[in-house]
Amino acid sequence: MKILLVNPPCGTRTIGLKNIAKIEPLNLELLGAVVGTRYEVRLVDMEVAPSDLMPTLREFIPDVVGVTSEVVHVDSAKRVLALCRLAAPHCVTVVGGHHPTVWPQDFLDPVIDLVVRGEGTESFAEICDTVAEGGRDFRHIAGLMIRQGEQLVPTRPRALPRTLDHQPMPDRKLTSRYRNKYYYLWERRVAAVRSSVGCSFPCVFCSCRVYSHGGFIPRSPELLLEEIFGLEEEFIYLCDDHAFHDPARMWELGEKLLKSGVNKRYFTYARVDSIVENRDLFELWAKVGLQLVMSGLESLDYEALKRTGKRVEKGRDEEALAILADLGIGMSAGFLVEPHFEAADFQAIDDYVRDHPAIILTEFTPLTPLPGTPLYRKVQKDIVSPDRQLYDLQHFLLPTETPQKRLYALMRKAYSRVIRRAVMRMELWRPKNWSWHYIRMFRGLIRNYKALGEAHTHCPAPEITSEHRDAA
Repeated sequence: MKILLVNPPCGTRTIGLKNIAKIEPLNLELLGAVVGTRYEVRLVDMEVAPSDLMPTLREFIPDVVGVTSEVVHVDSAKRVLALCRLAAPHCVTVVGGHHPTVWPQDFLDPVIDLVVRGEGTESFAEICDTVAEGGRDFRHIAGLMIRQGEQLVPTRPRALPRTLDHQPMPDRKLTSRYRNKYYYLWERRVAAVRSSVGCSFPCVFCSCRVYSHGGFIPRSPELLLEEIFGLEEEFIYLCDDHAFHDPARMWELGEKLLKSGVNKRYFTYARVDSIVENRDLFELWAKVGLQLVMSGLESLDYEALKRTGKRVEKGRDEEALAILADLGIGMSAGFLVEPHFEAADFQAIDDYVRDHPAIILTEFTPLTPLPGTPLYRKVQKDIVSPDRQLYDLQHFLLPTETPQKRLYALMRKAYSRVIRRAVMRMELWRPKNWSWHYIRMFRGLIRNYKALGEAHTHCPAPEITSEHRDAA
């Protein structure tokens, strides 16, 4: 039996990370590892090679097609499955991933047979086994939504696992032809490792807690050491929701990496309170090779910060930045762009960043009502566009006080300062640090810059209401 796994491309109107980073489809590599011992599996990564699908379908007619989807991939995932259905009319089409789990109704479509929710390795394996045995009834499989006419009918729920240790090592042979195309900003090659899933903090705009029901699902340090040890890439993206949720586990992993002699560099997410409360742990990880952490500082206004559900004590950002500066770890700091922002607000953030040398990068994020989040439920009726391509954390999807065109112009100007500062703080301008890869990175930055100049044309901008102001 033949199984095709596809990573669909982002939409043409999506702005942001897609232009400056390409990350391997780790969830598809996991699925391939689960079913690849019994069936013939191919993987097409259209995010880095959009033209690969049709040649593959001409010589590989699948019995099952699995597509992963984040919120910005909804339309392209459907297009991919429509093309697969034309090439293989009798194939079973399956969609899974983060967004189908938290908002499956986006995938009620004639080209989709099944939606997998949650950690889908077991569900997908059972789907493939059923098809291999000639079956088309999937009601016995837990954790699915089955399309029946104009509705999605759920099967019994599949409980989230307590650990990720039952999952195999990702089958990276499936992406061997693409691996030299995976990069992250100035890092020419990158590998993704998932050491945990989930976050227990109640930020109103984040869907990570929704996905894991507020739980934290770890993978053991022993298995992580084995996985990292086998990677050729020197830069590792720990793509966790909150890697340092369990300090004891990360301490054990850090010690094992040091003792093994693994020489890698790492980037991951970390809350500022985790940094402040675990200085010794981050000192250890500085020795391991942690170079950059992403933290959502969100706002310089503490009262605005509290309204997001962030639950960070006042002043913790200053303490965390001082610790990172002392340890030689950089931060990519995220800030929410509020509906009333003017030039002075962006300047205040710029002044703050200038005074904190640990901040290497700055991200500006319009408050985005991601489907399934508490924020989405509160303001759903006032969202200005249903186009999922625009749910990229760079488009304004709620009414704004400042005209959208001006806000995007201010963001463009602010990002220009971010790029100049990053080049200087990373010393990318020095000849010894030069890489031809930087041309690829700067092309992506230029695409984002141009896209921000057109973003105001993608959706209308009605006047703001007091409800939006409270939500923001």
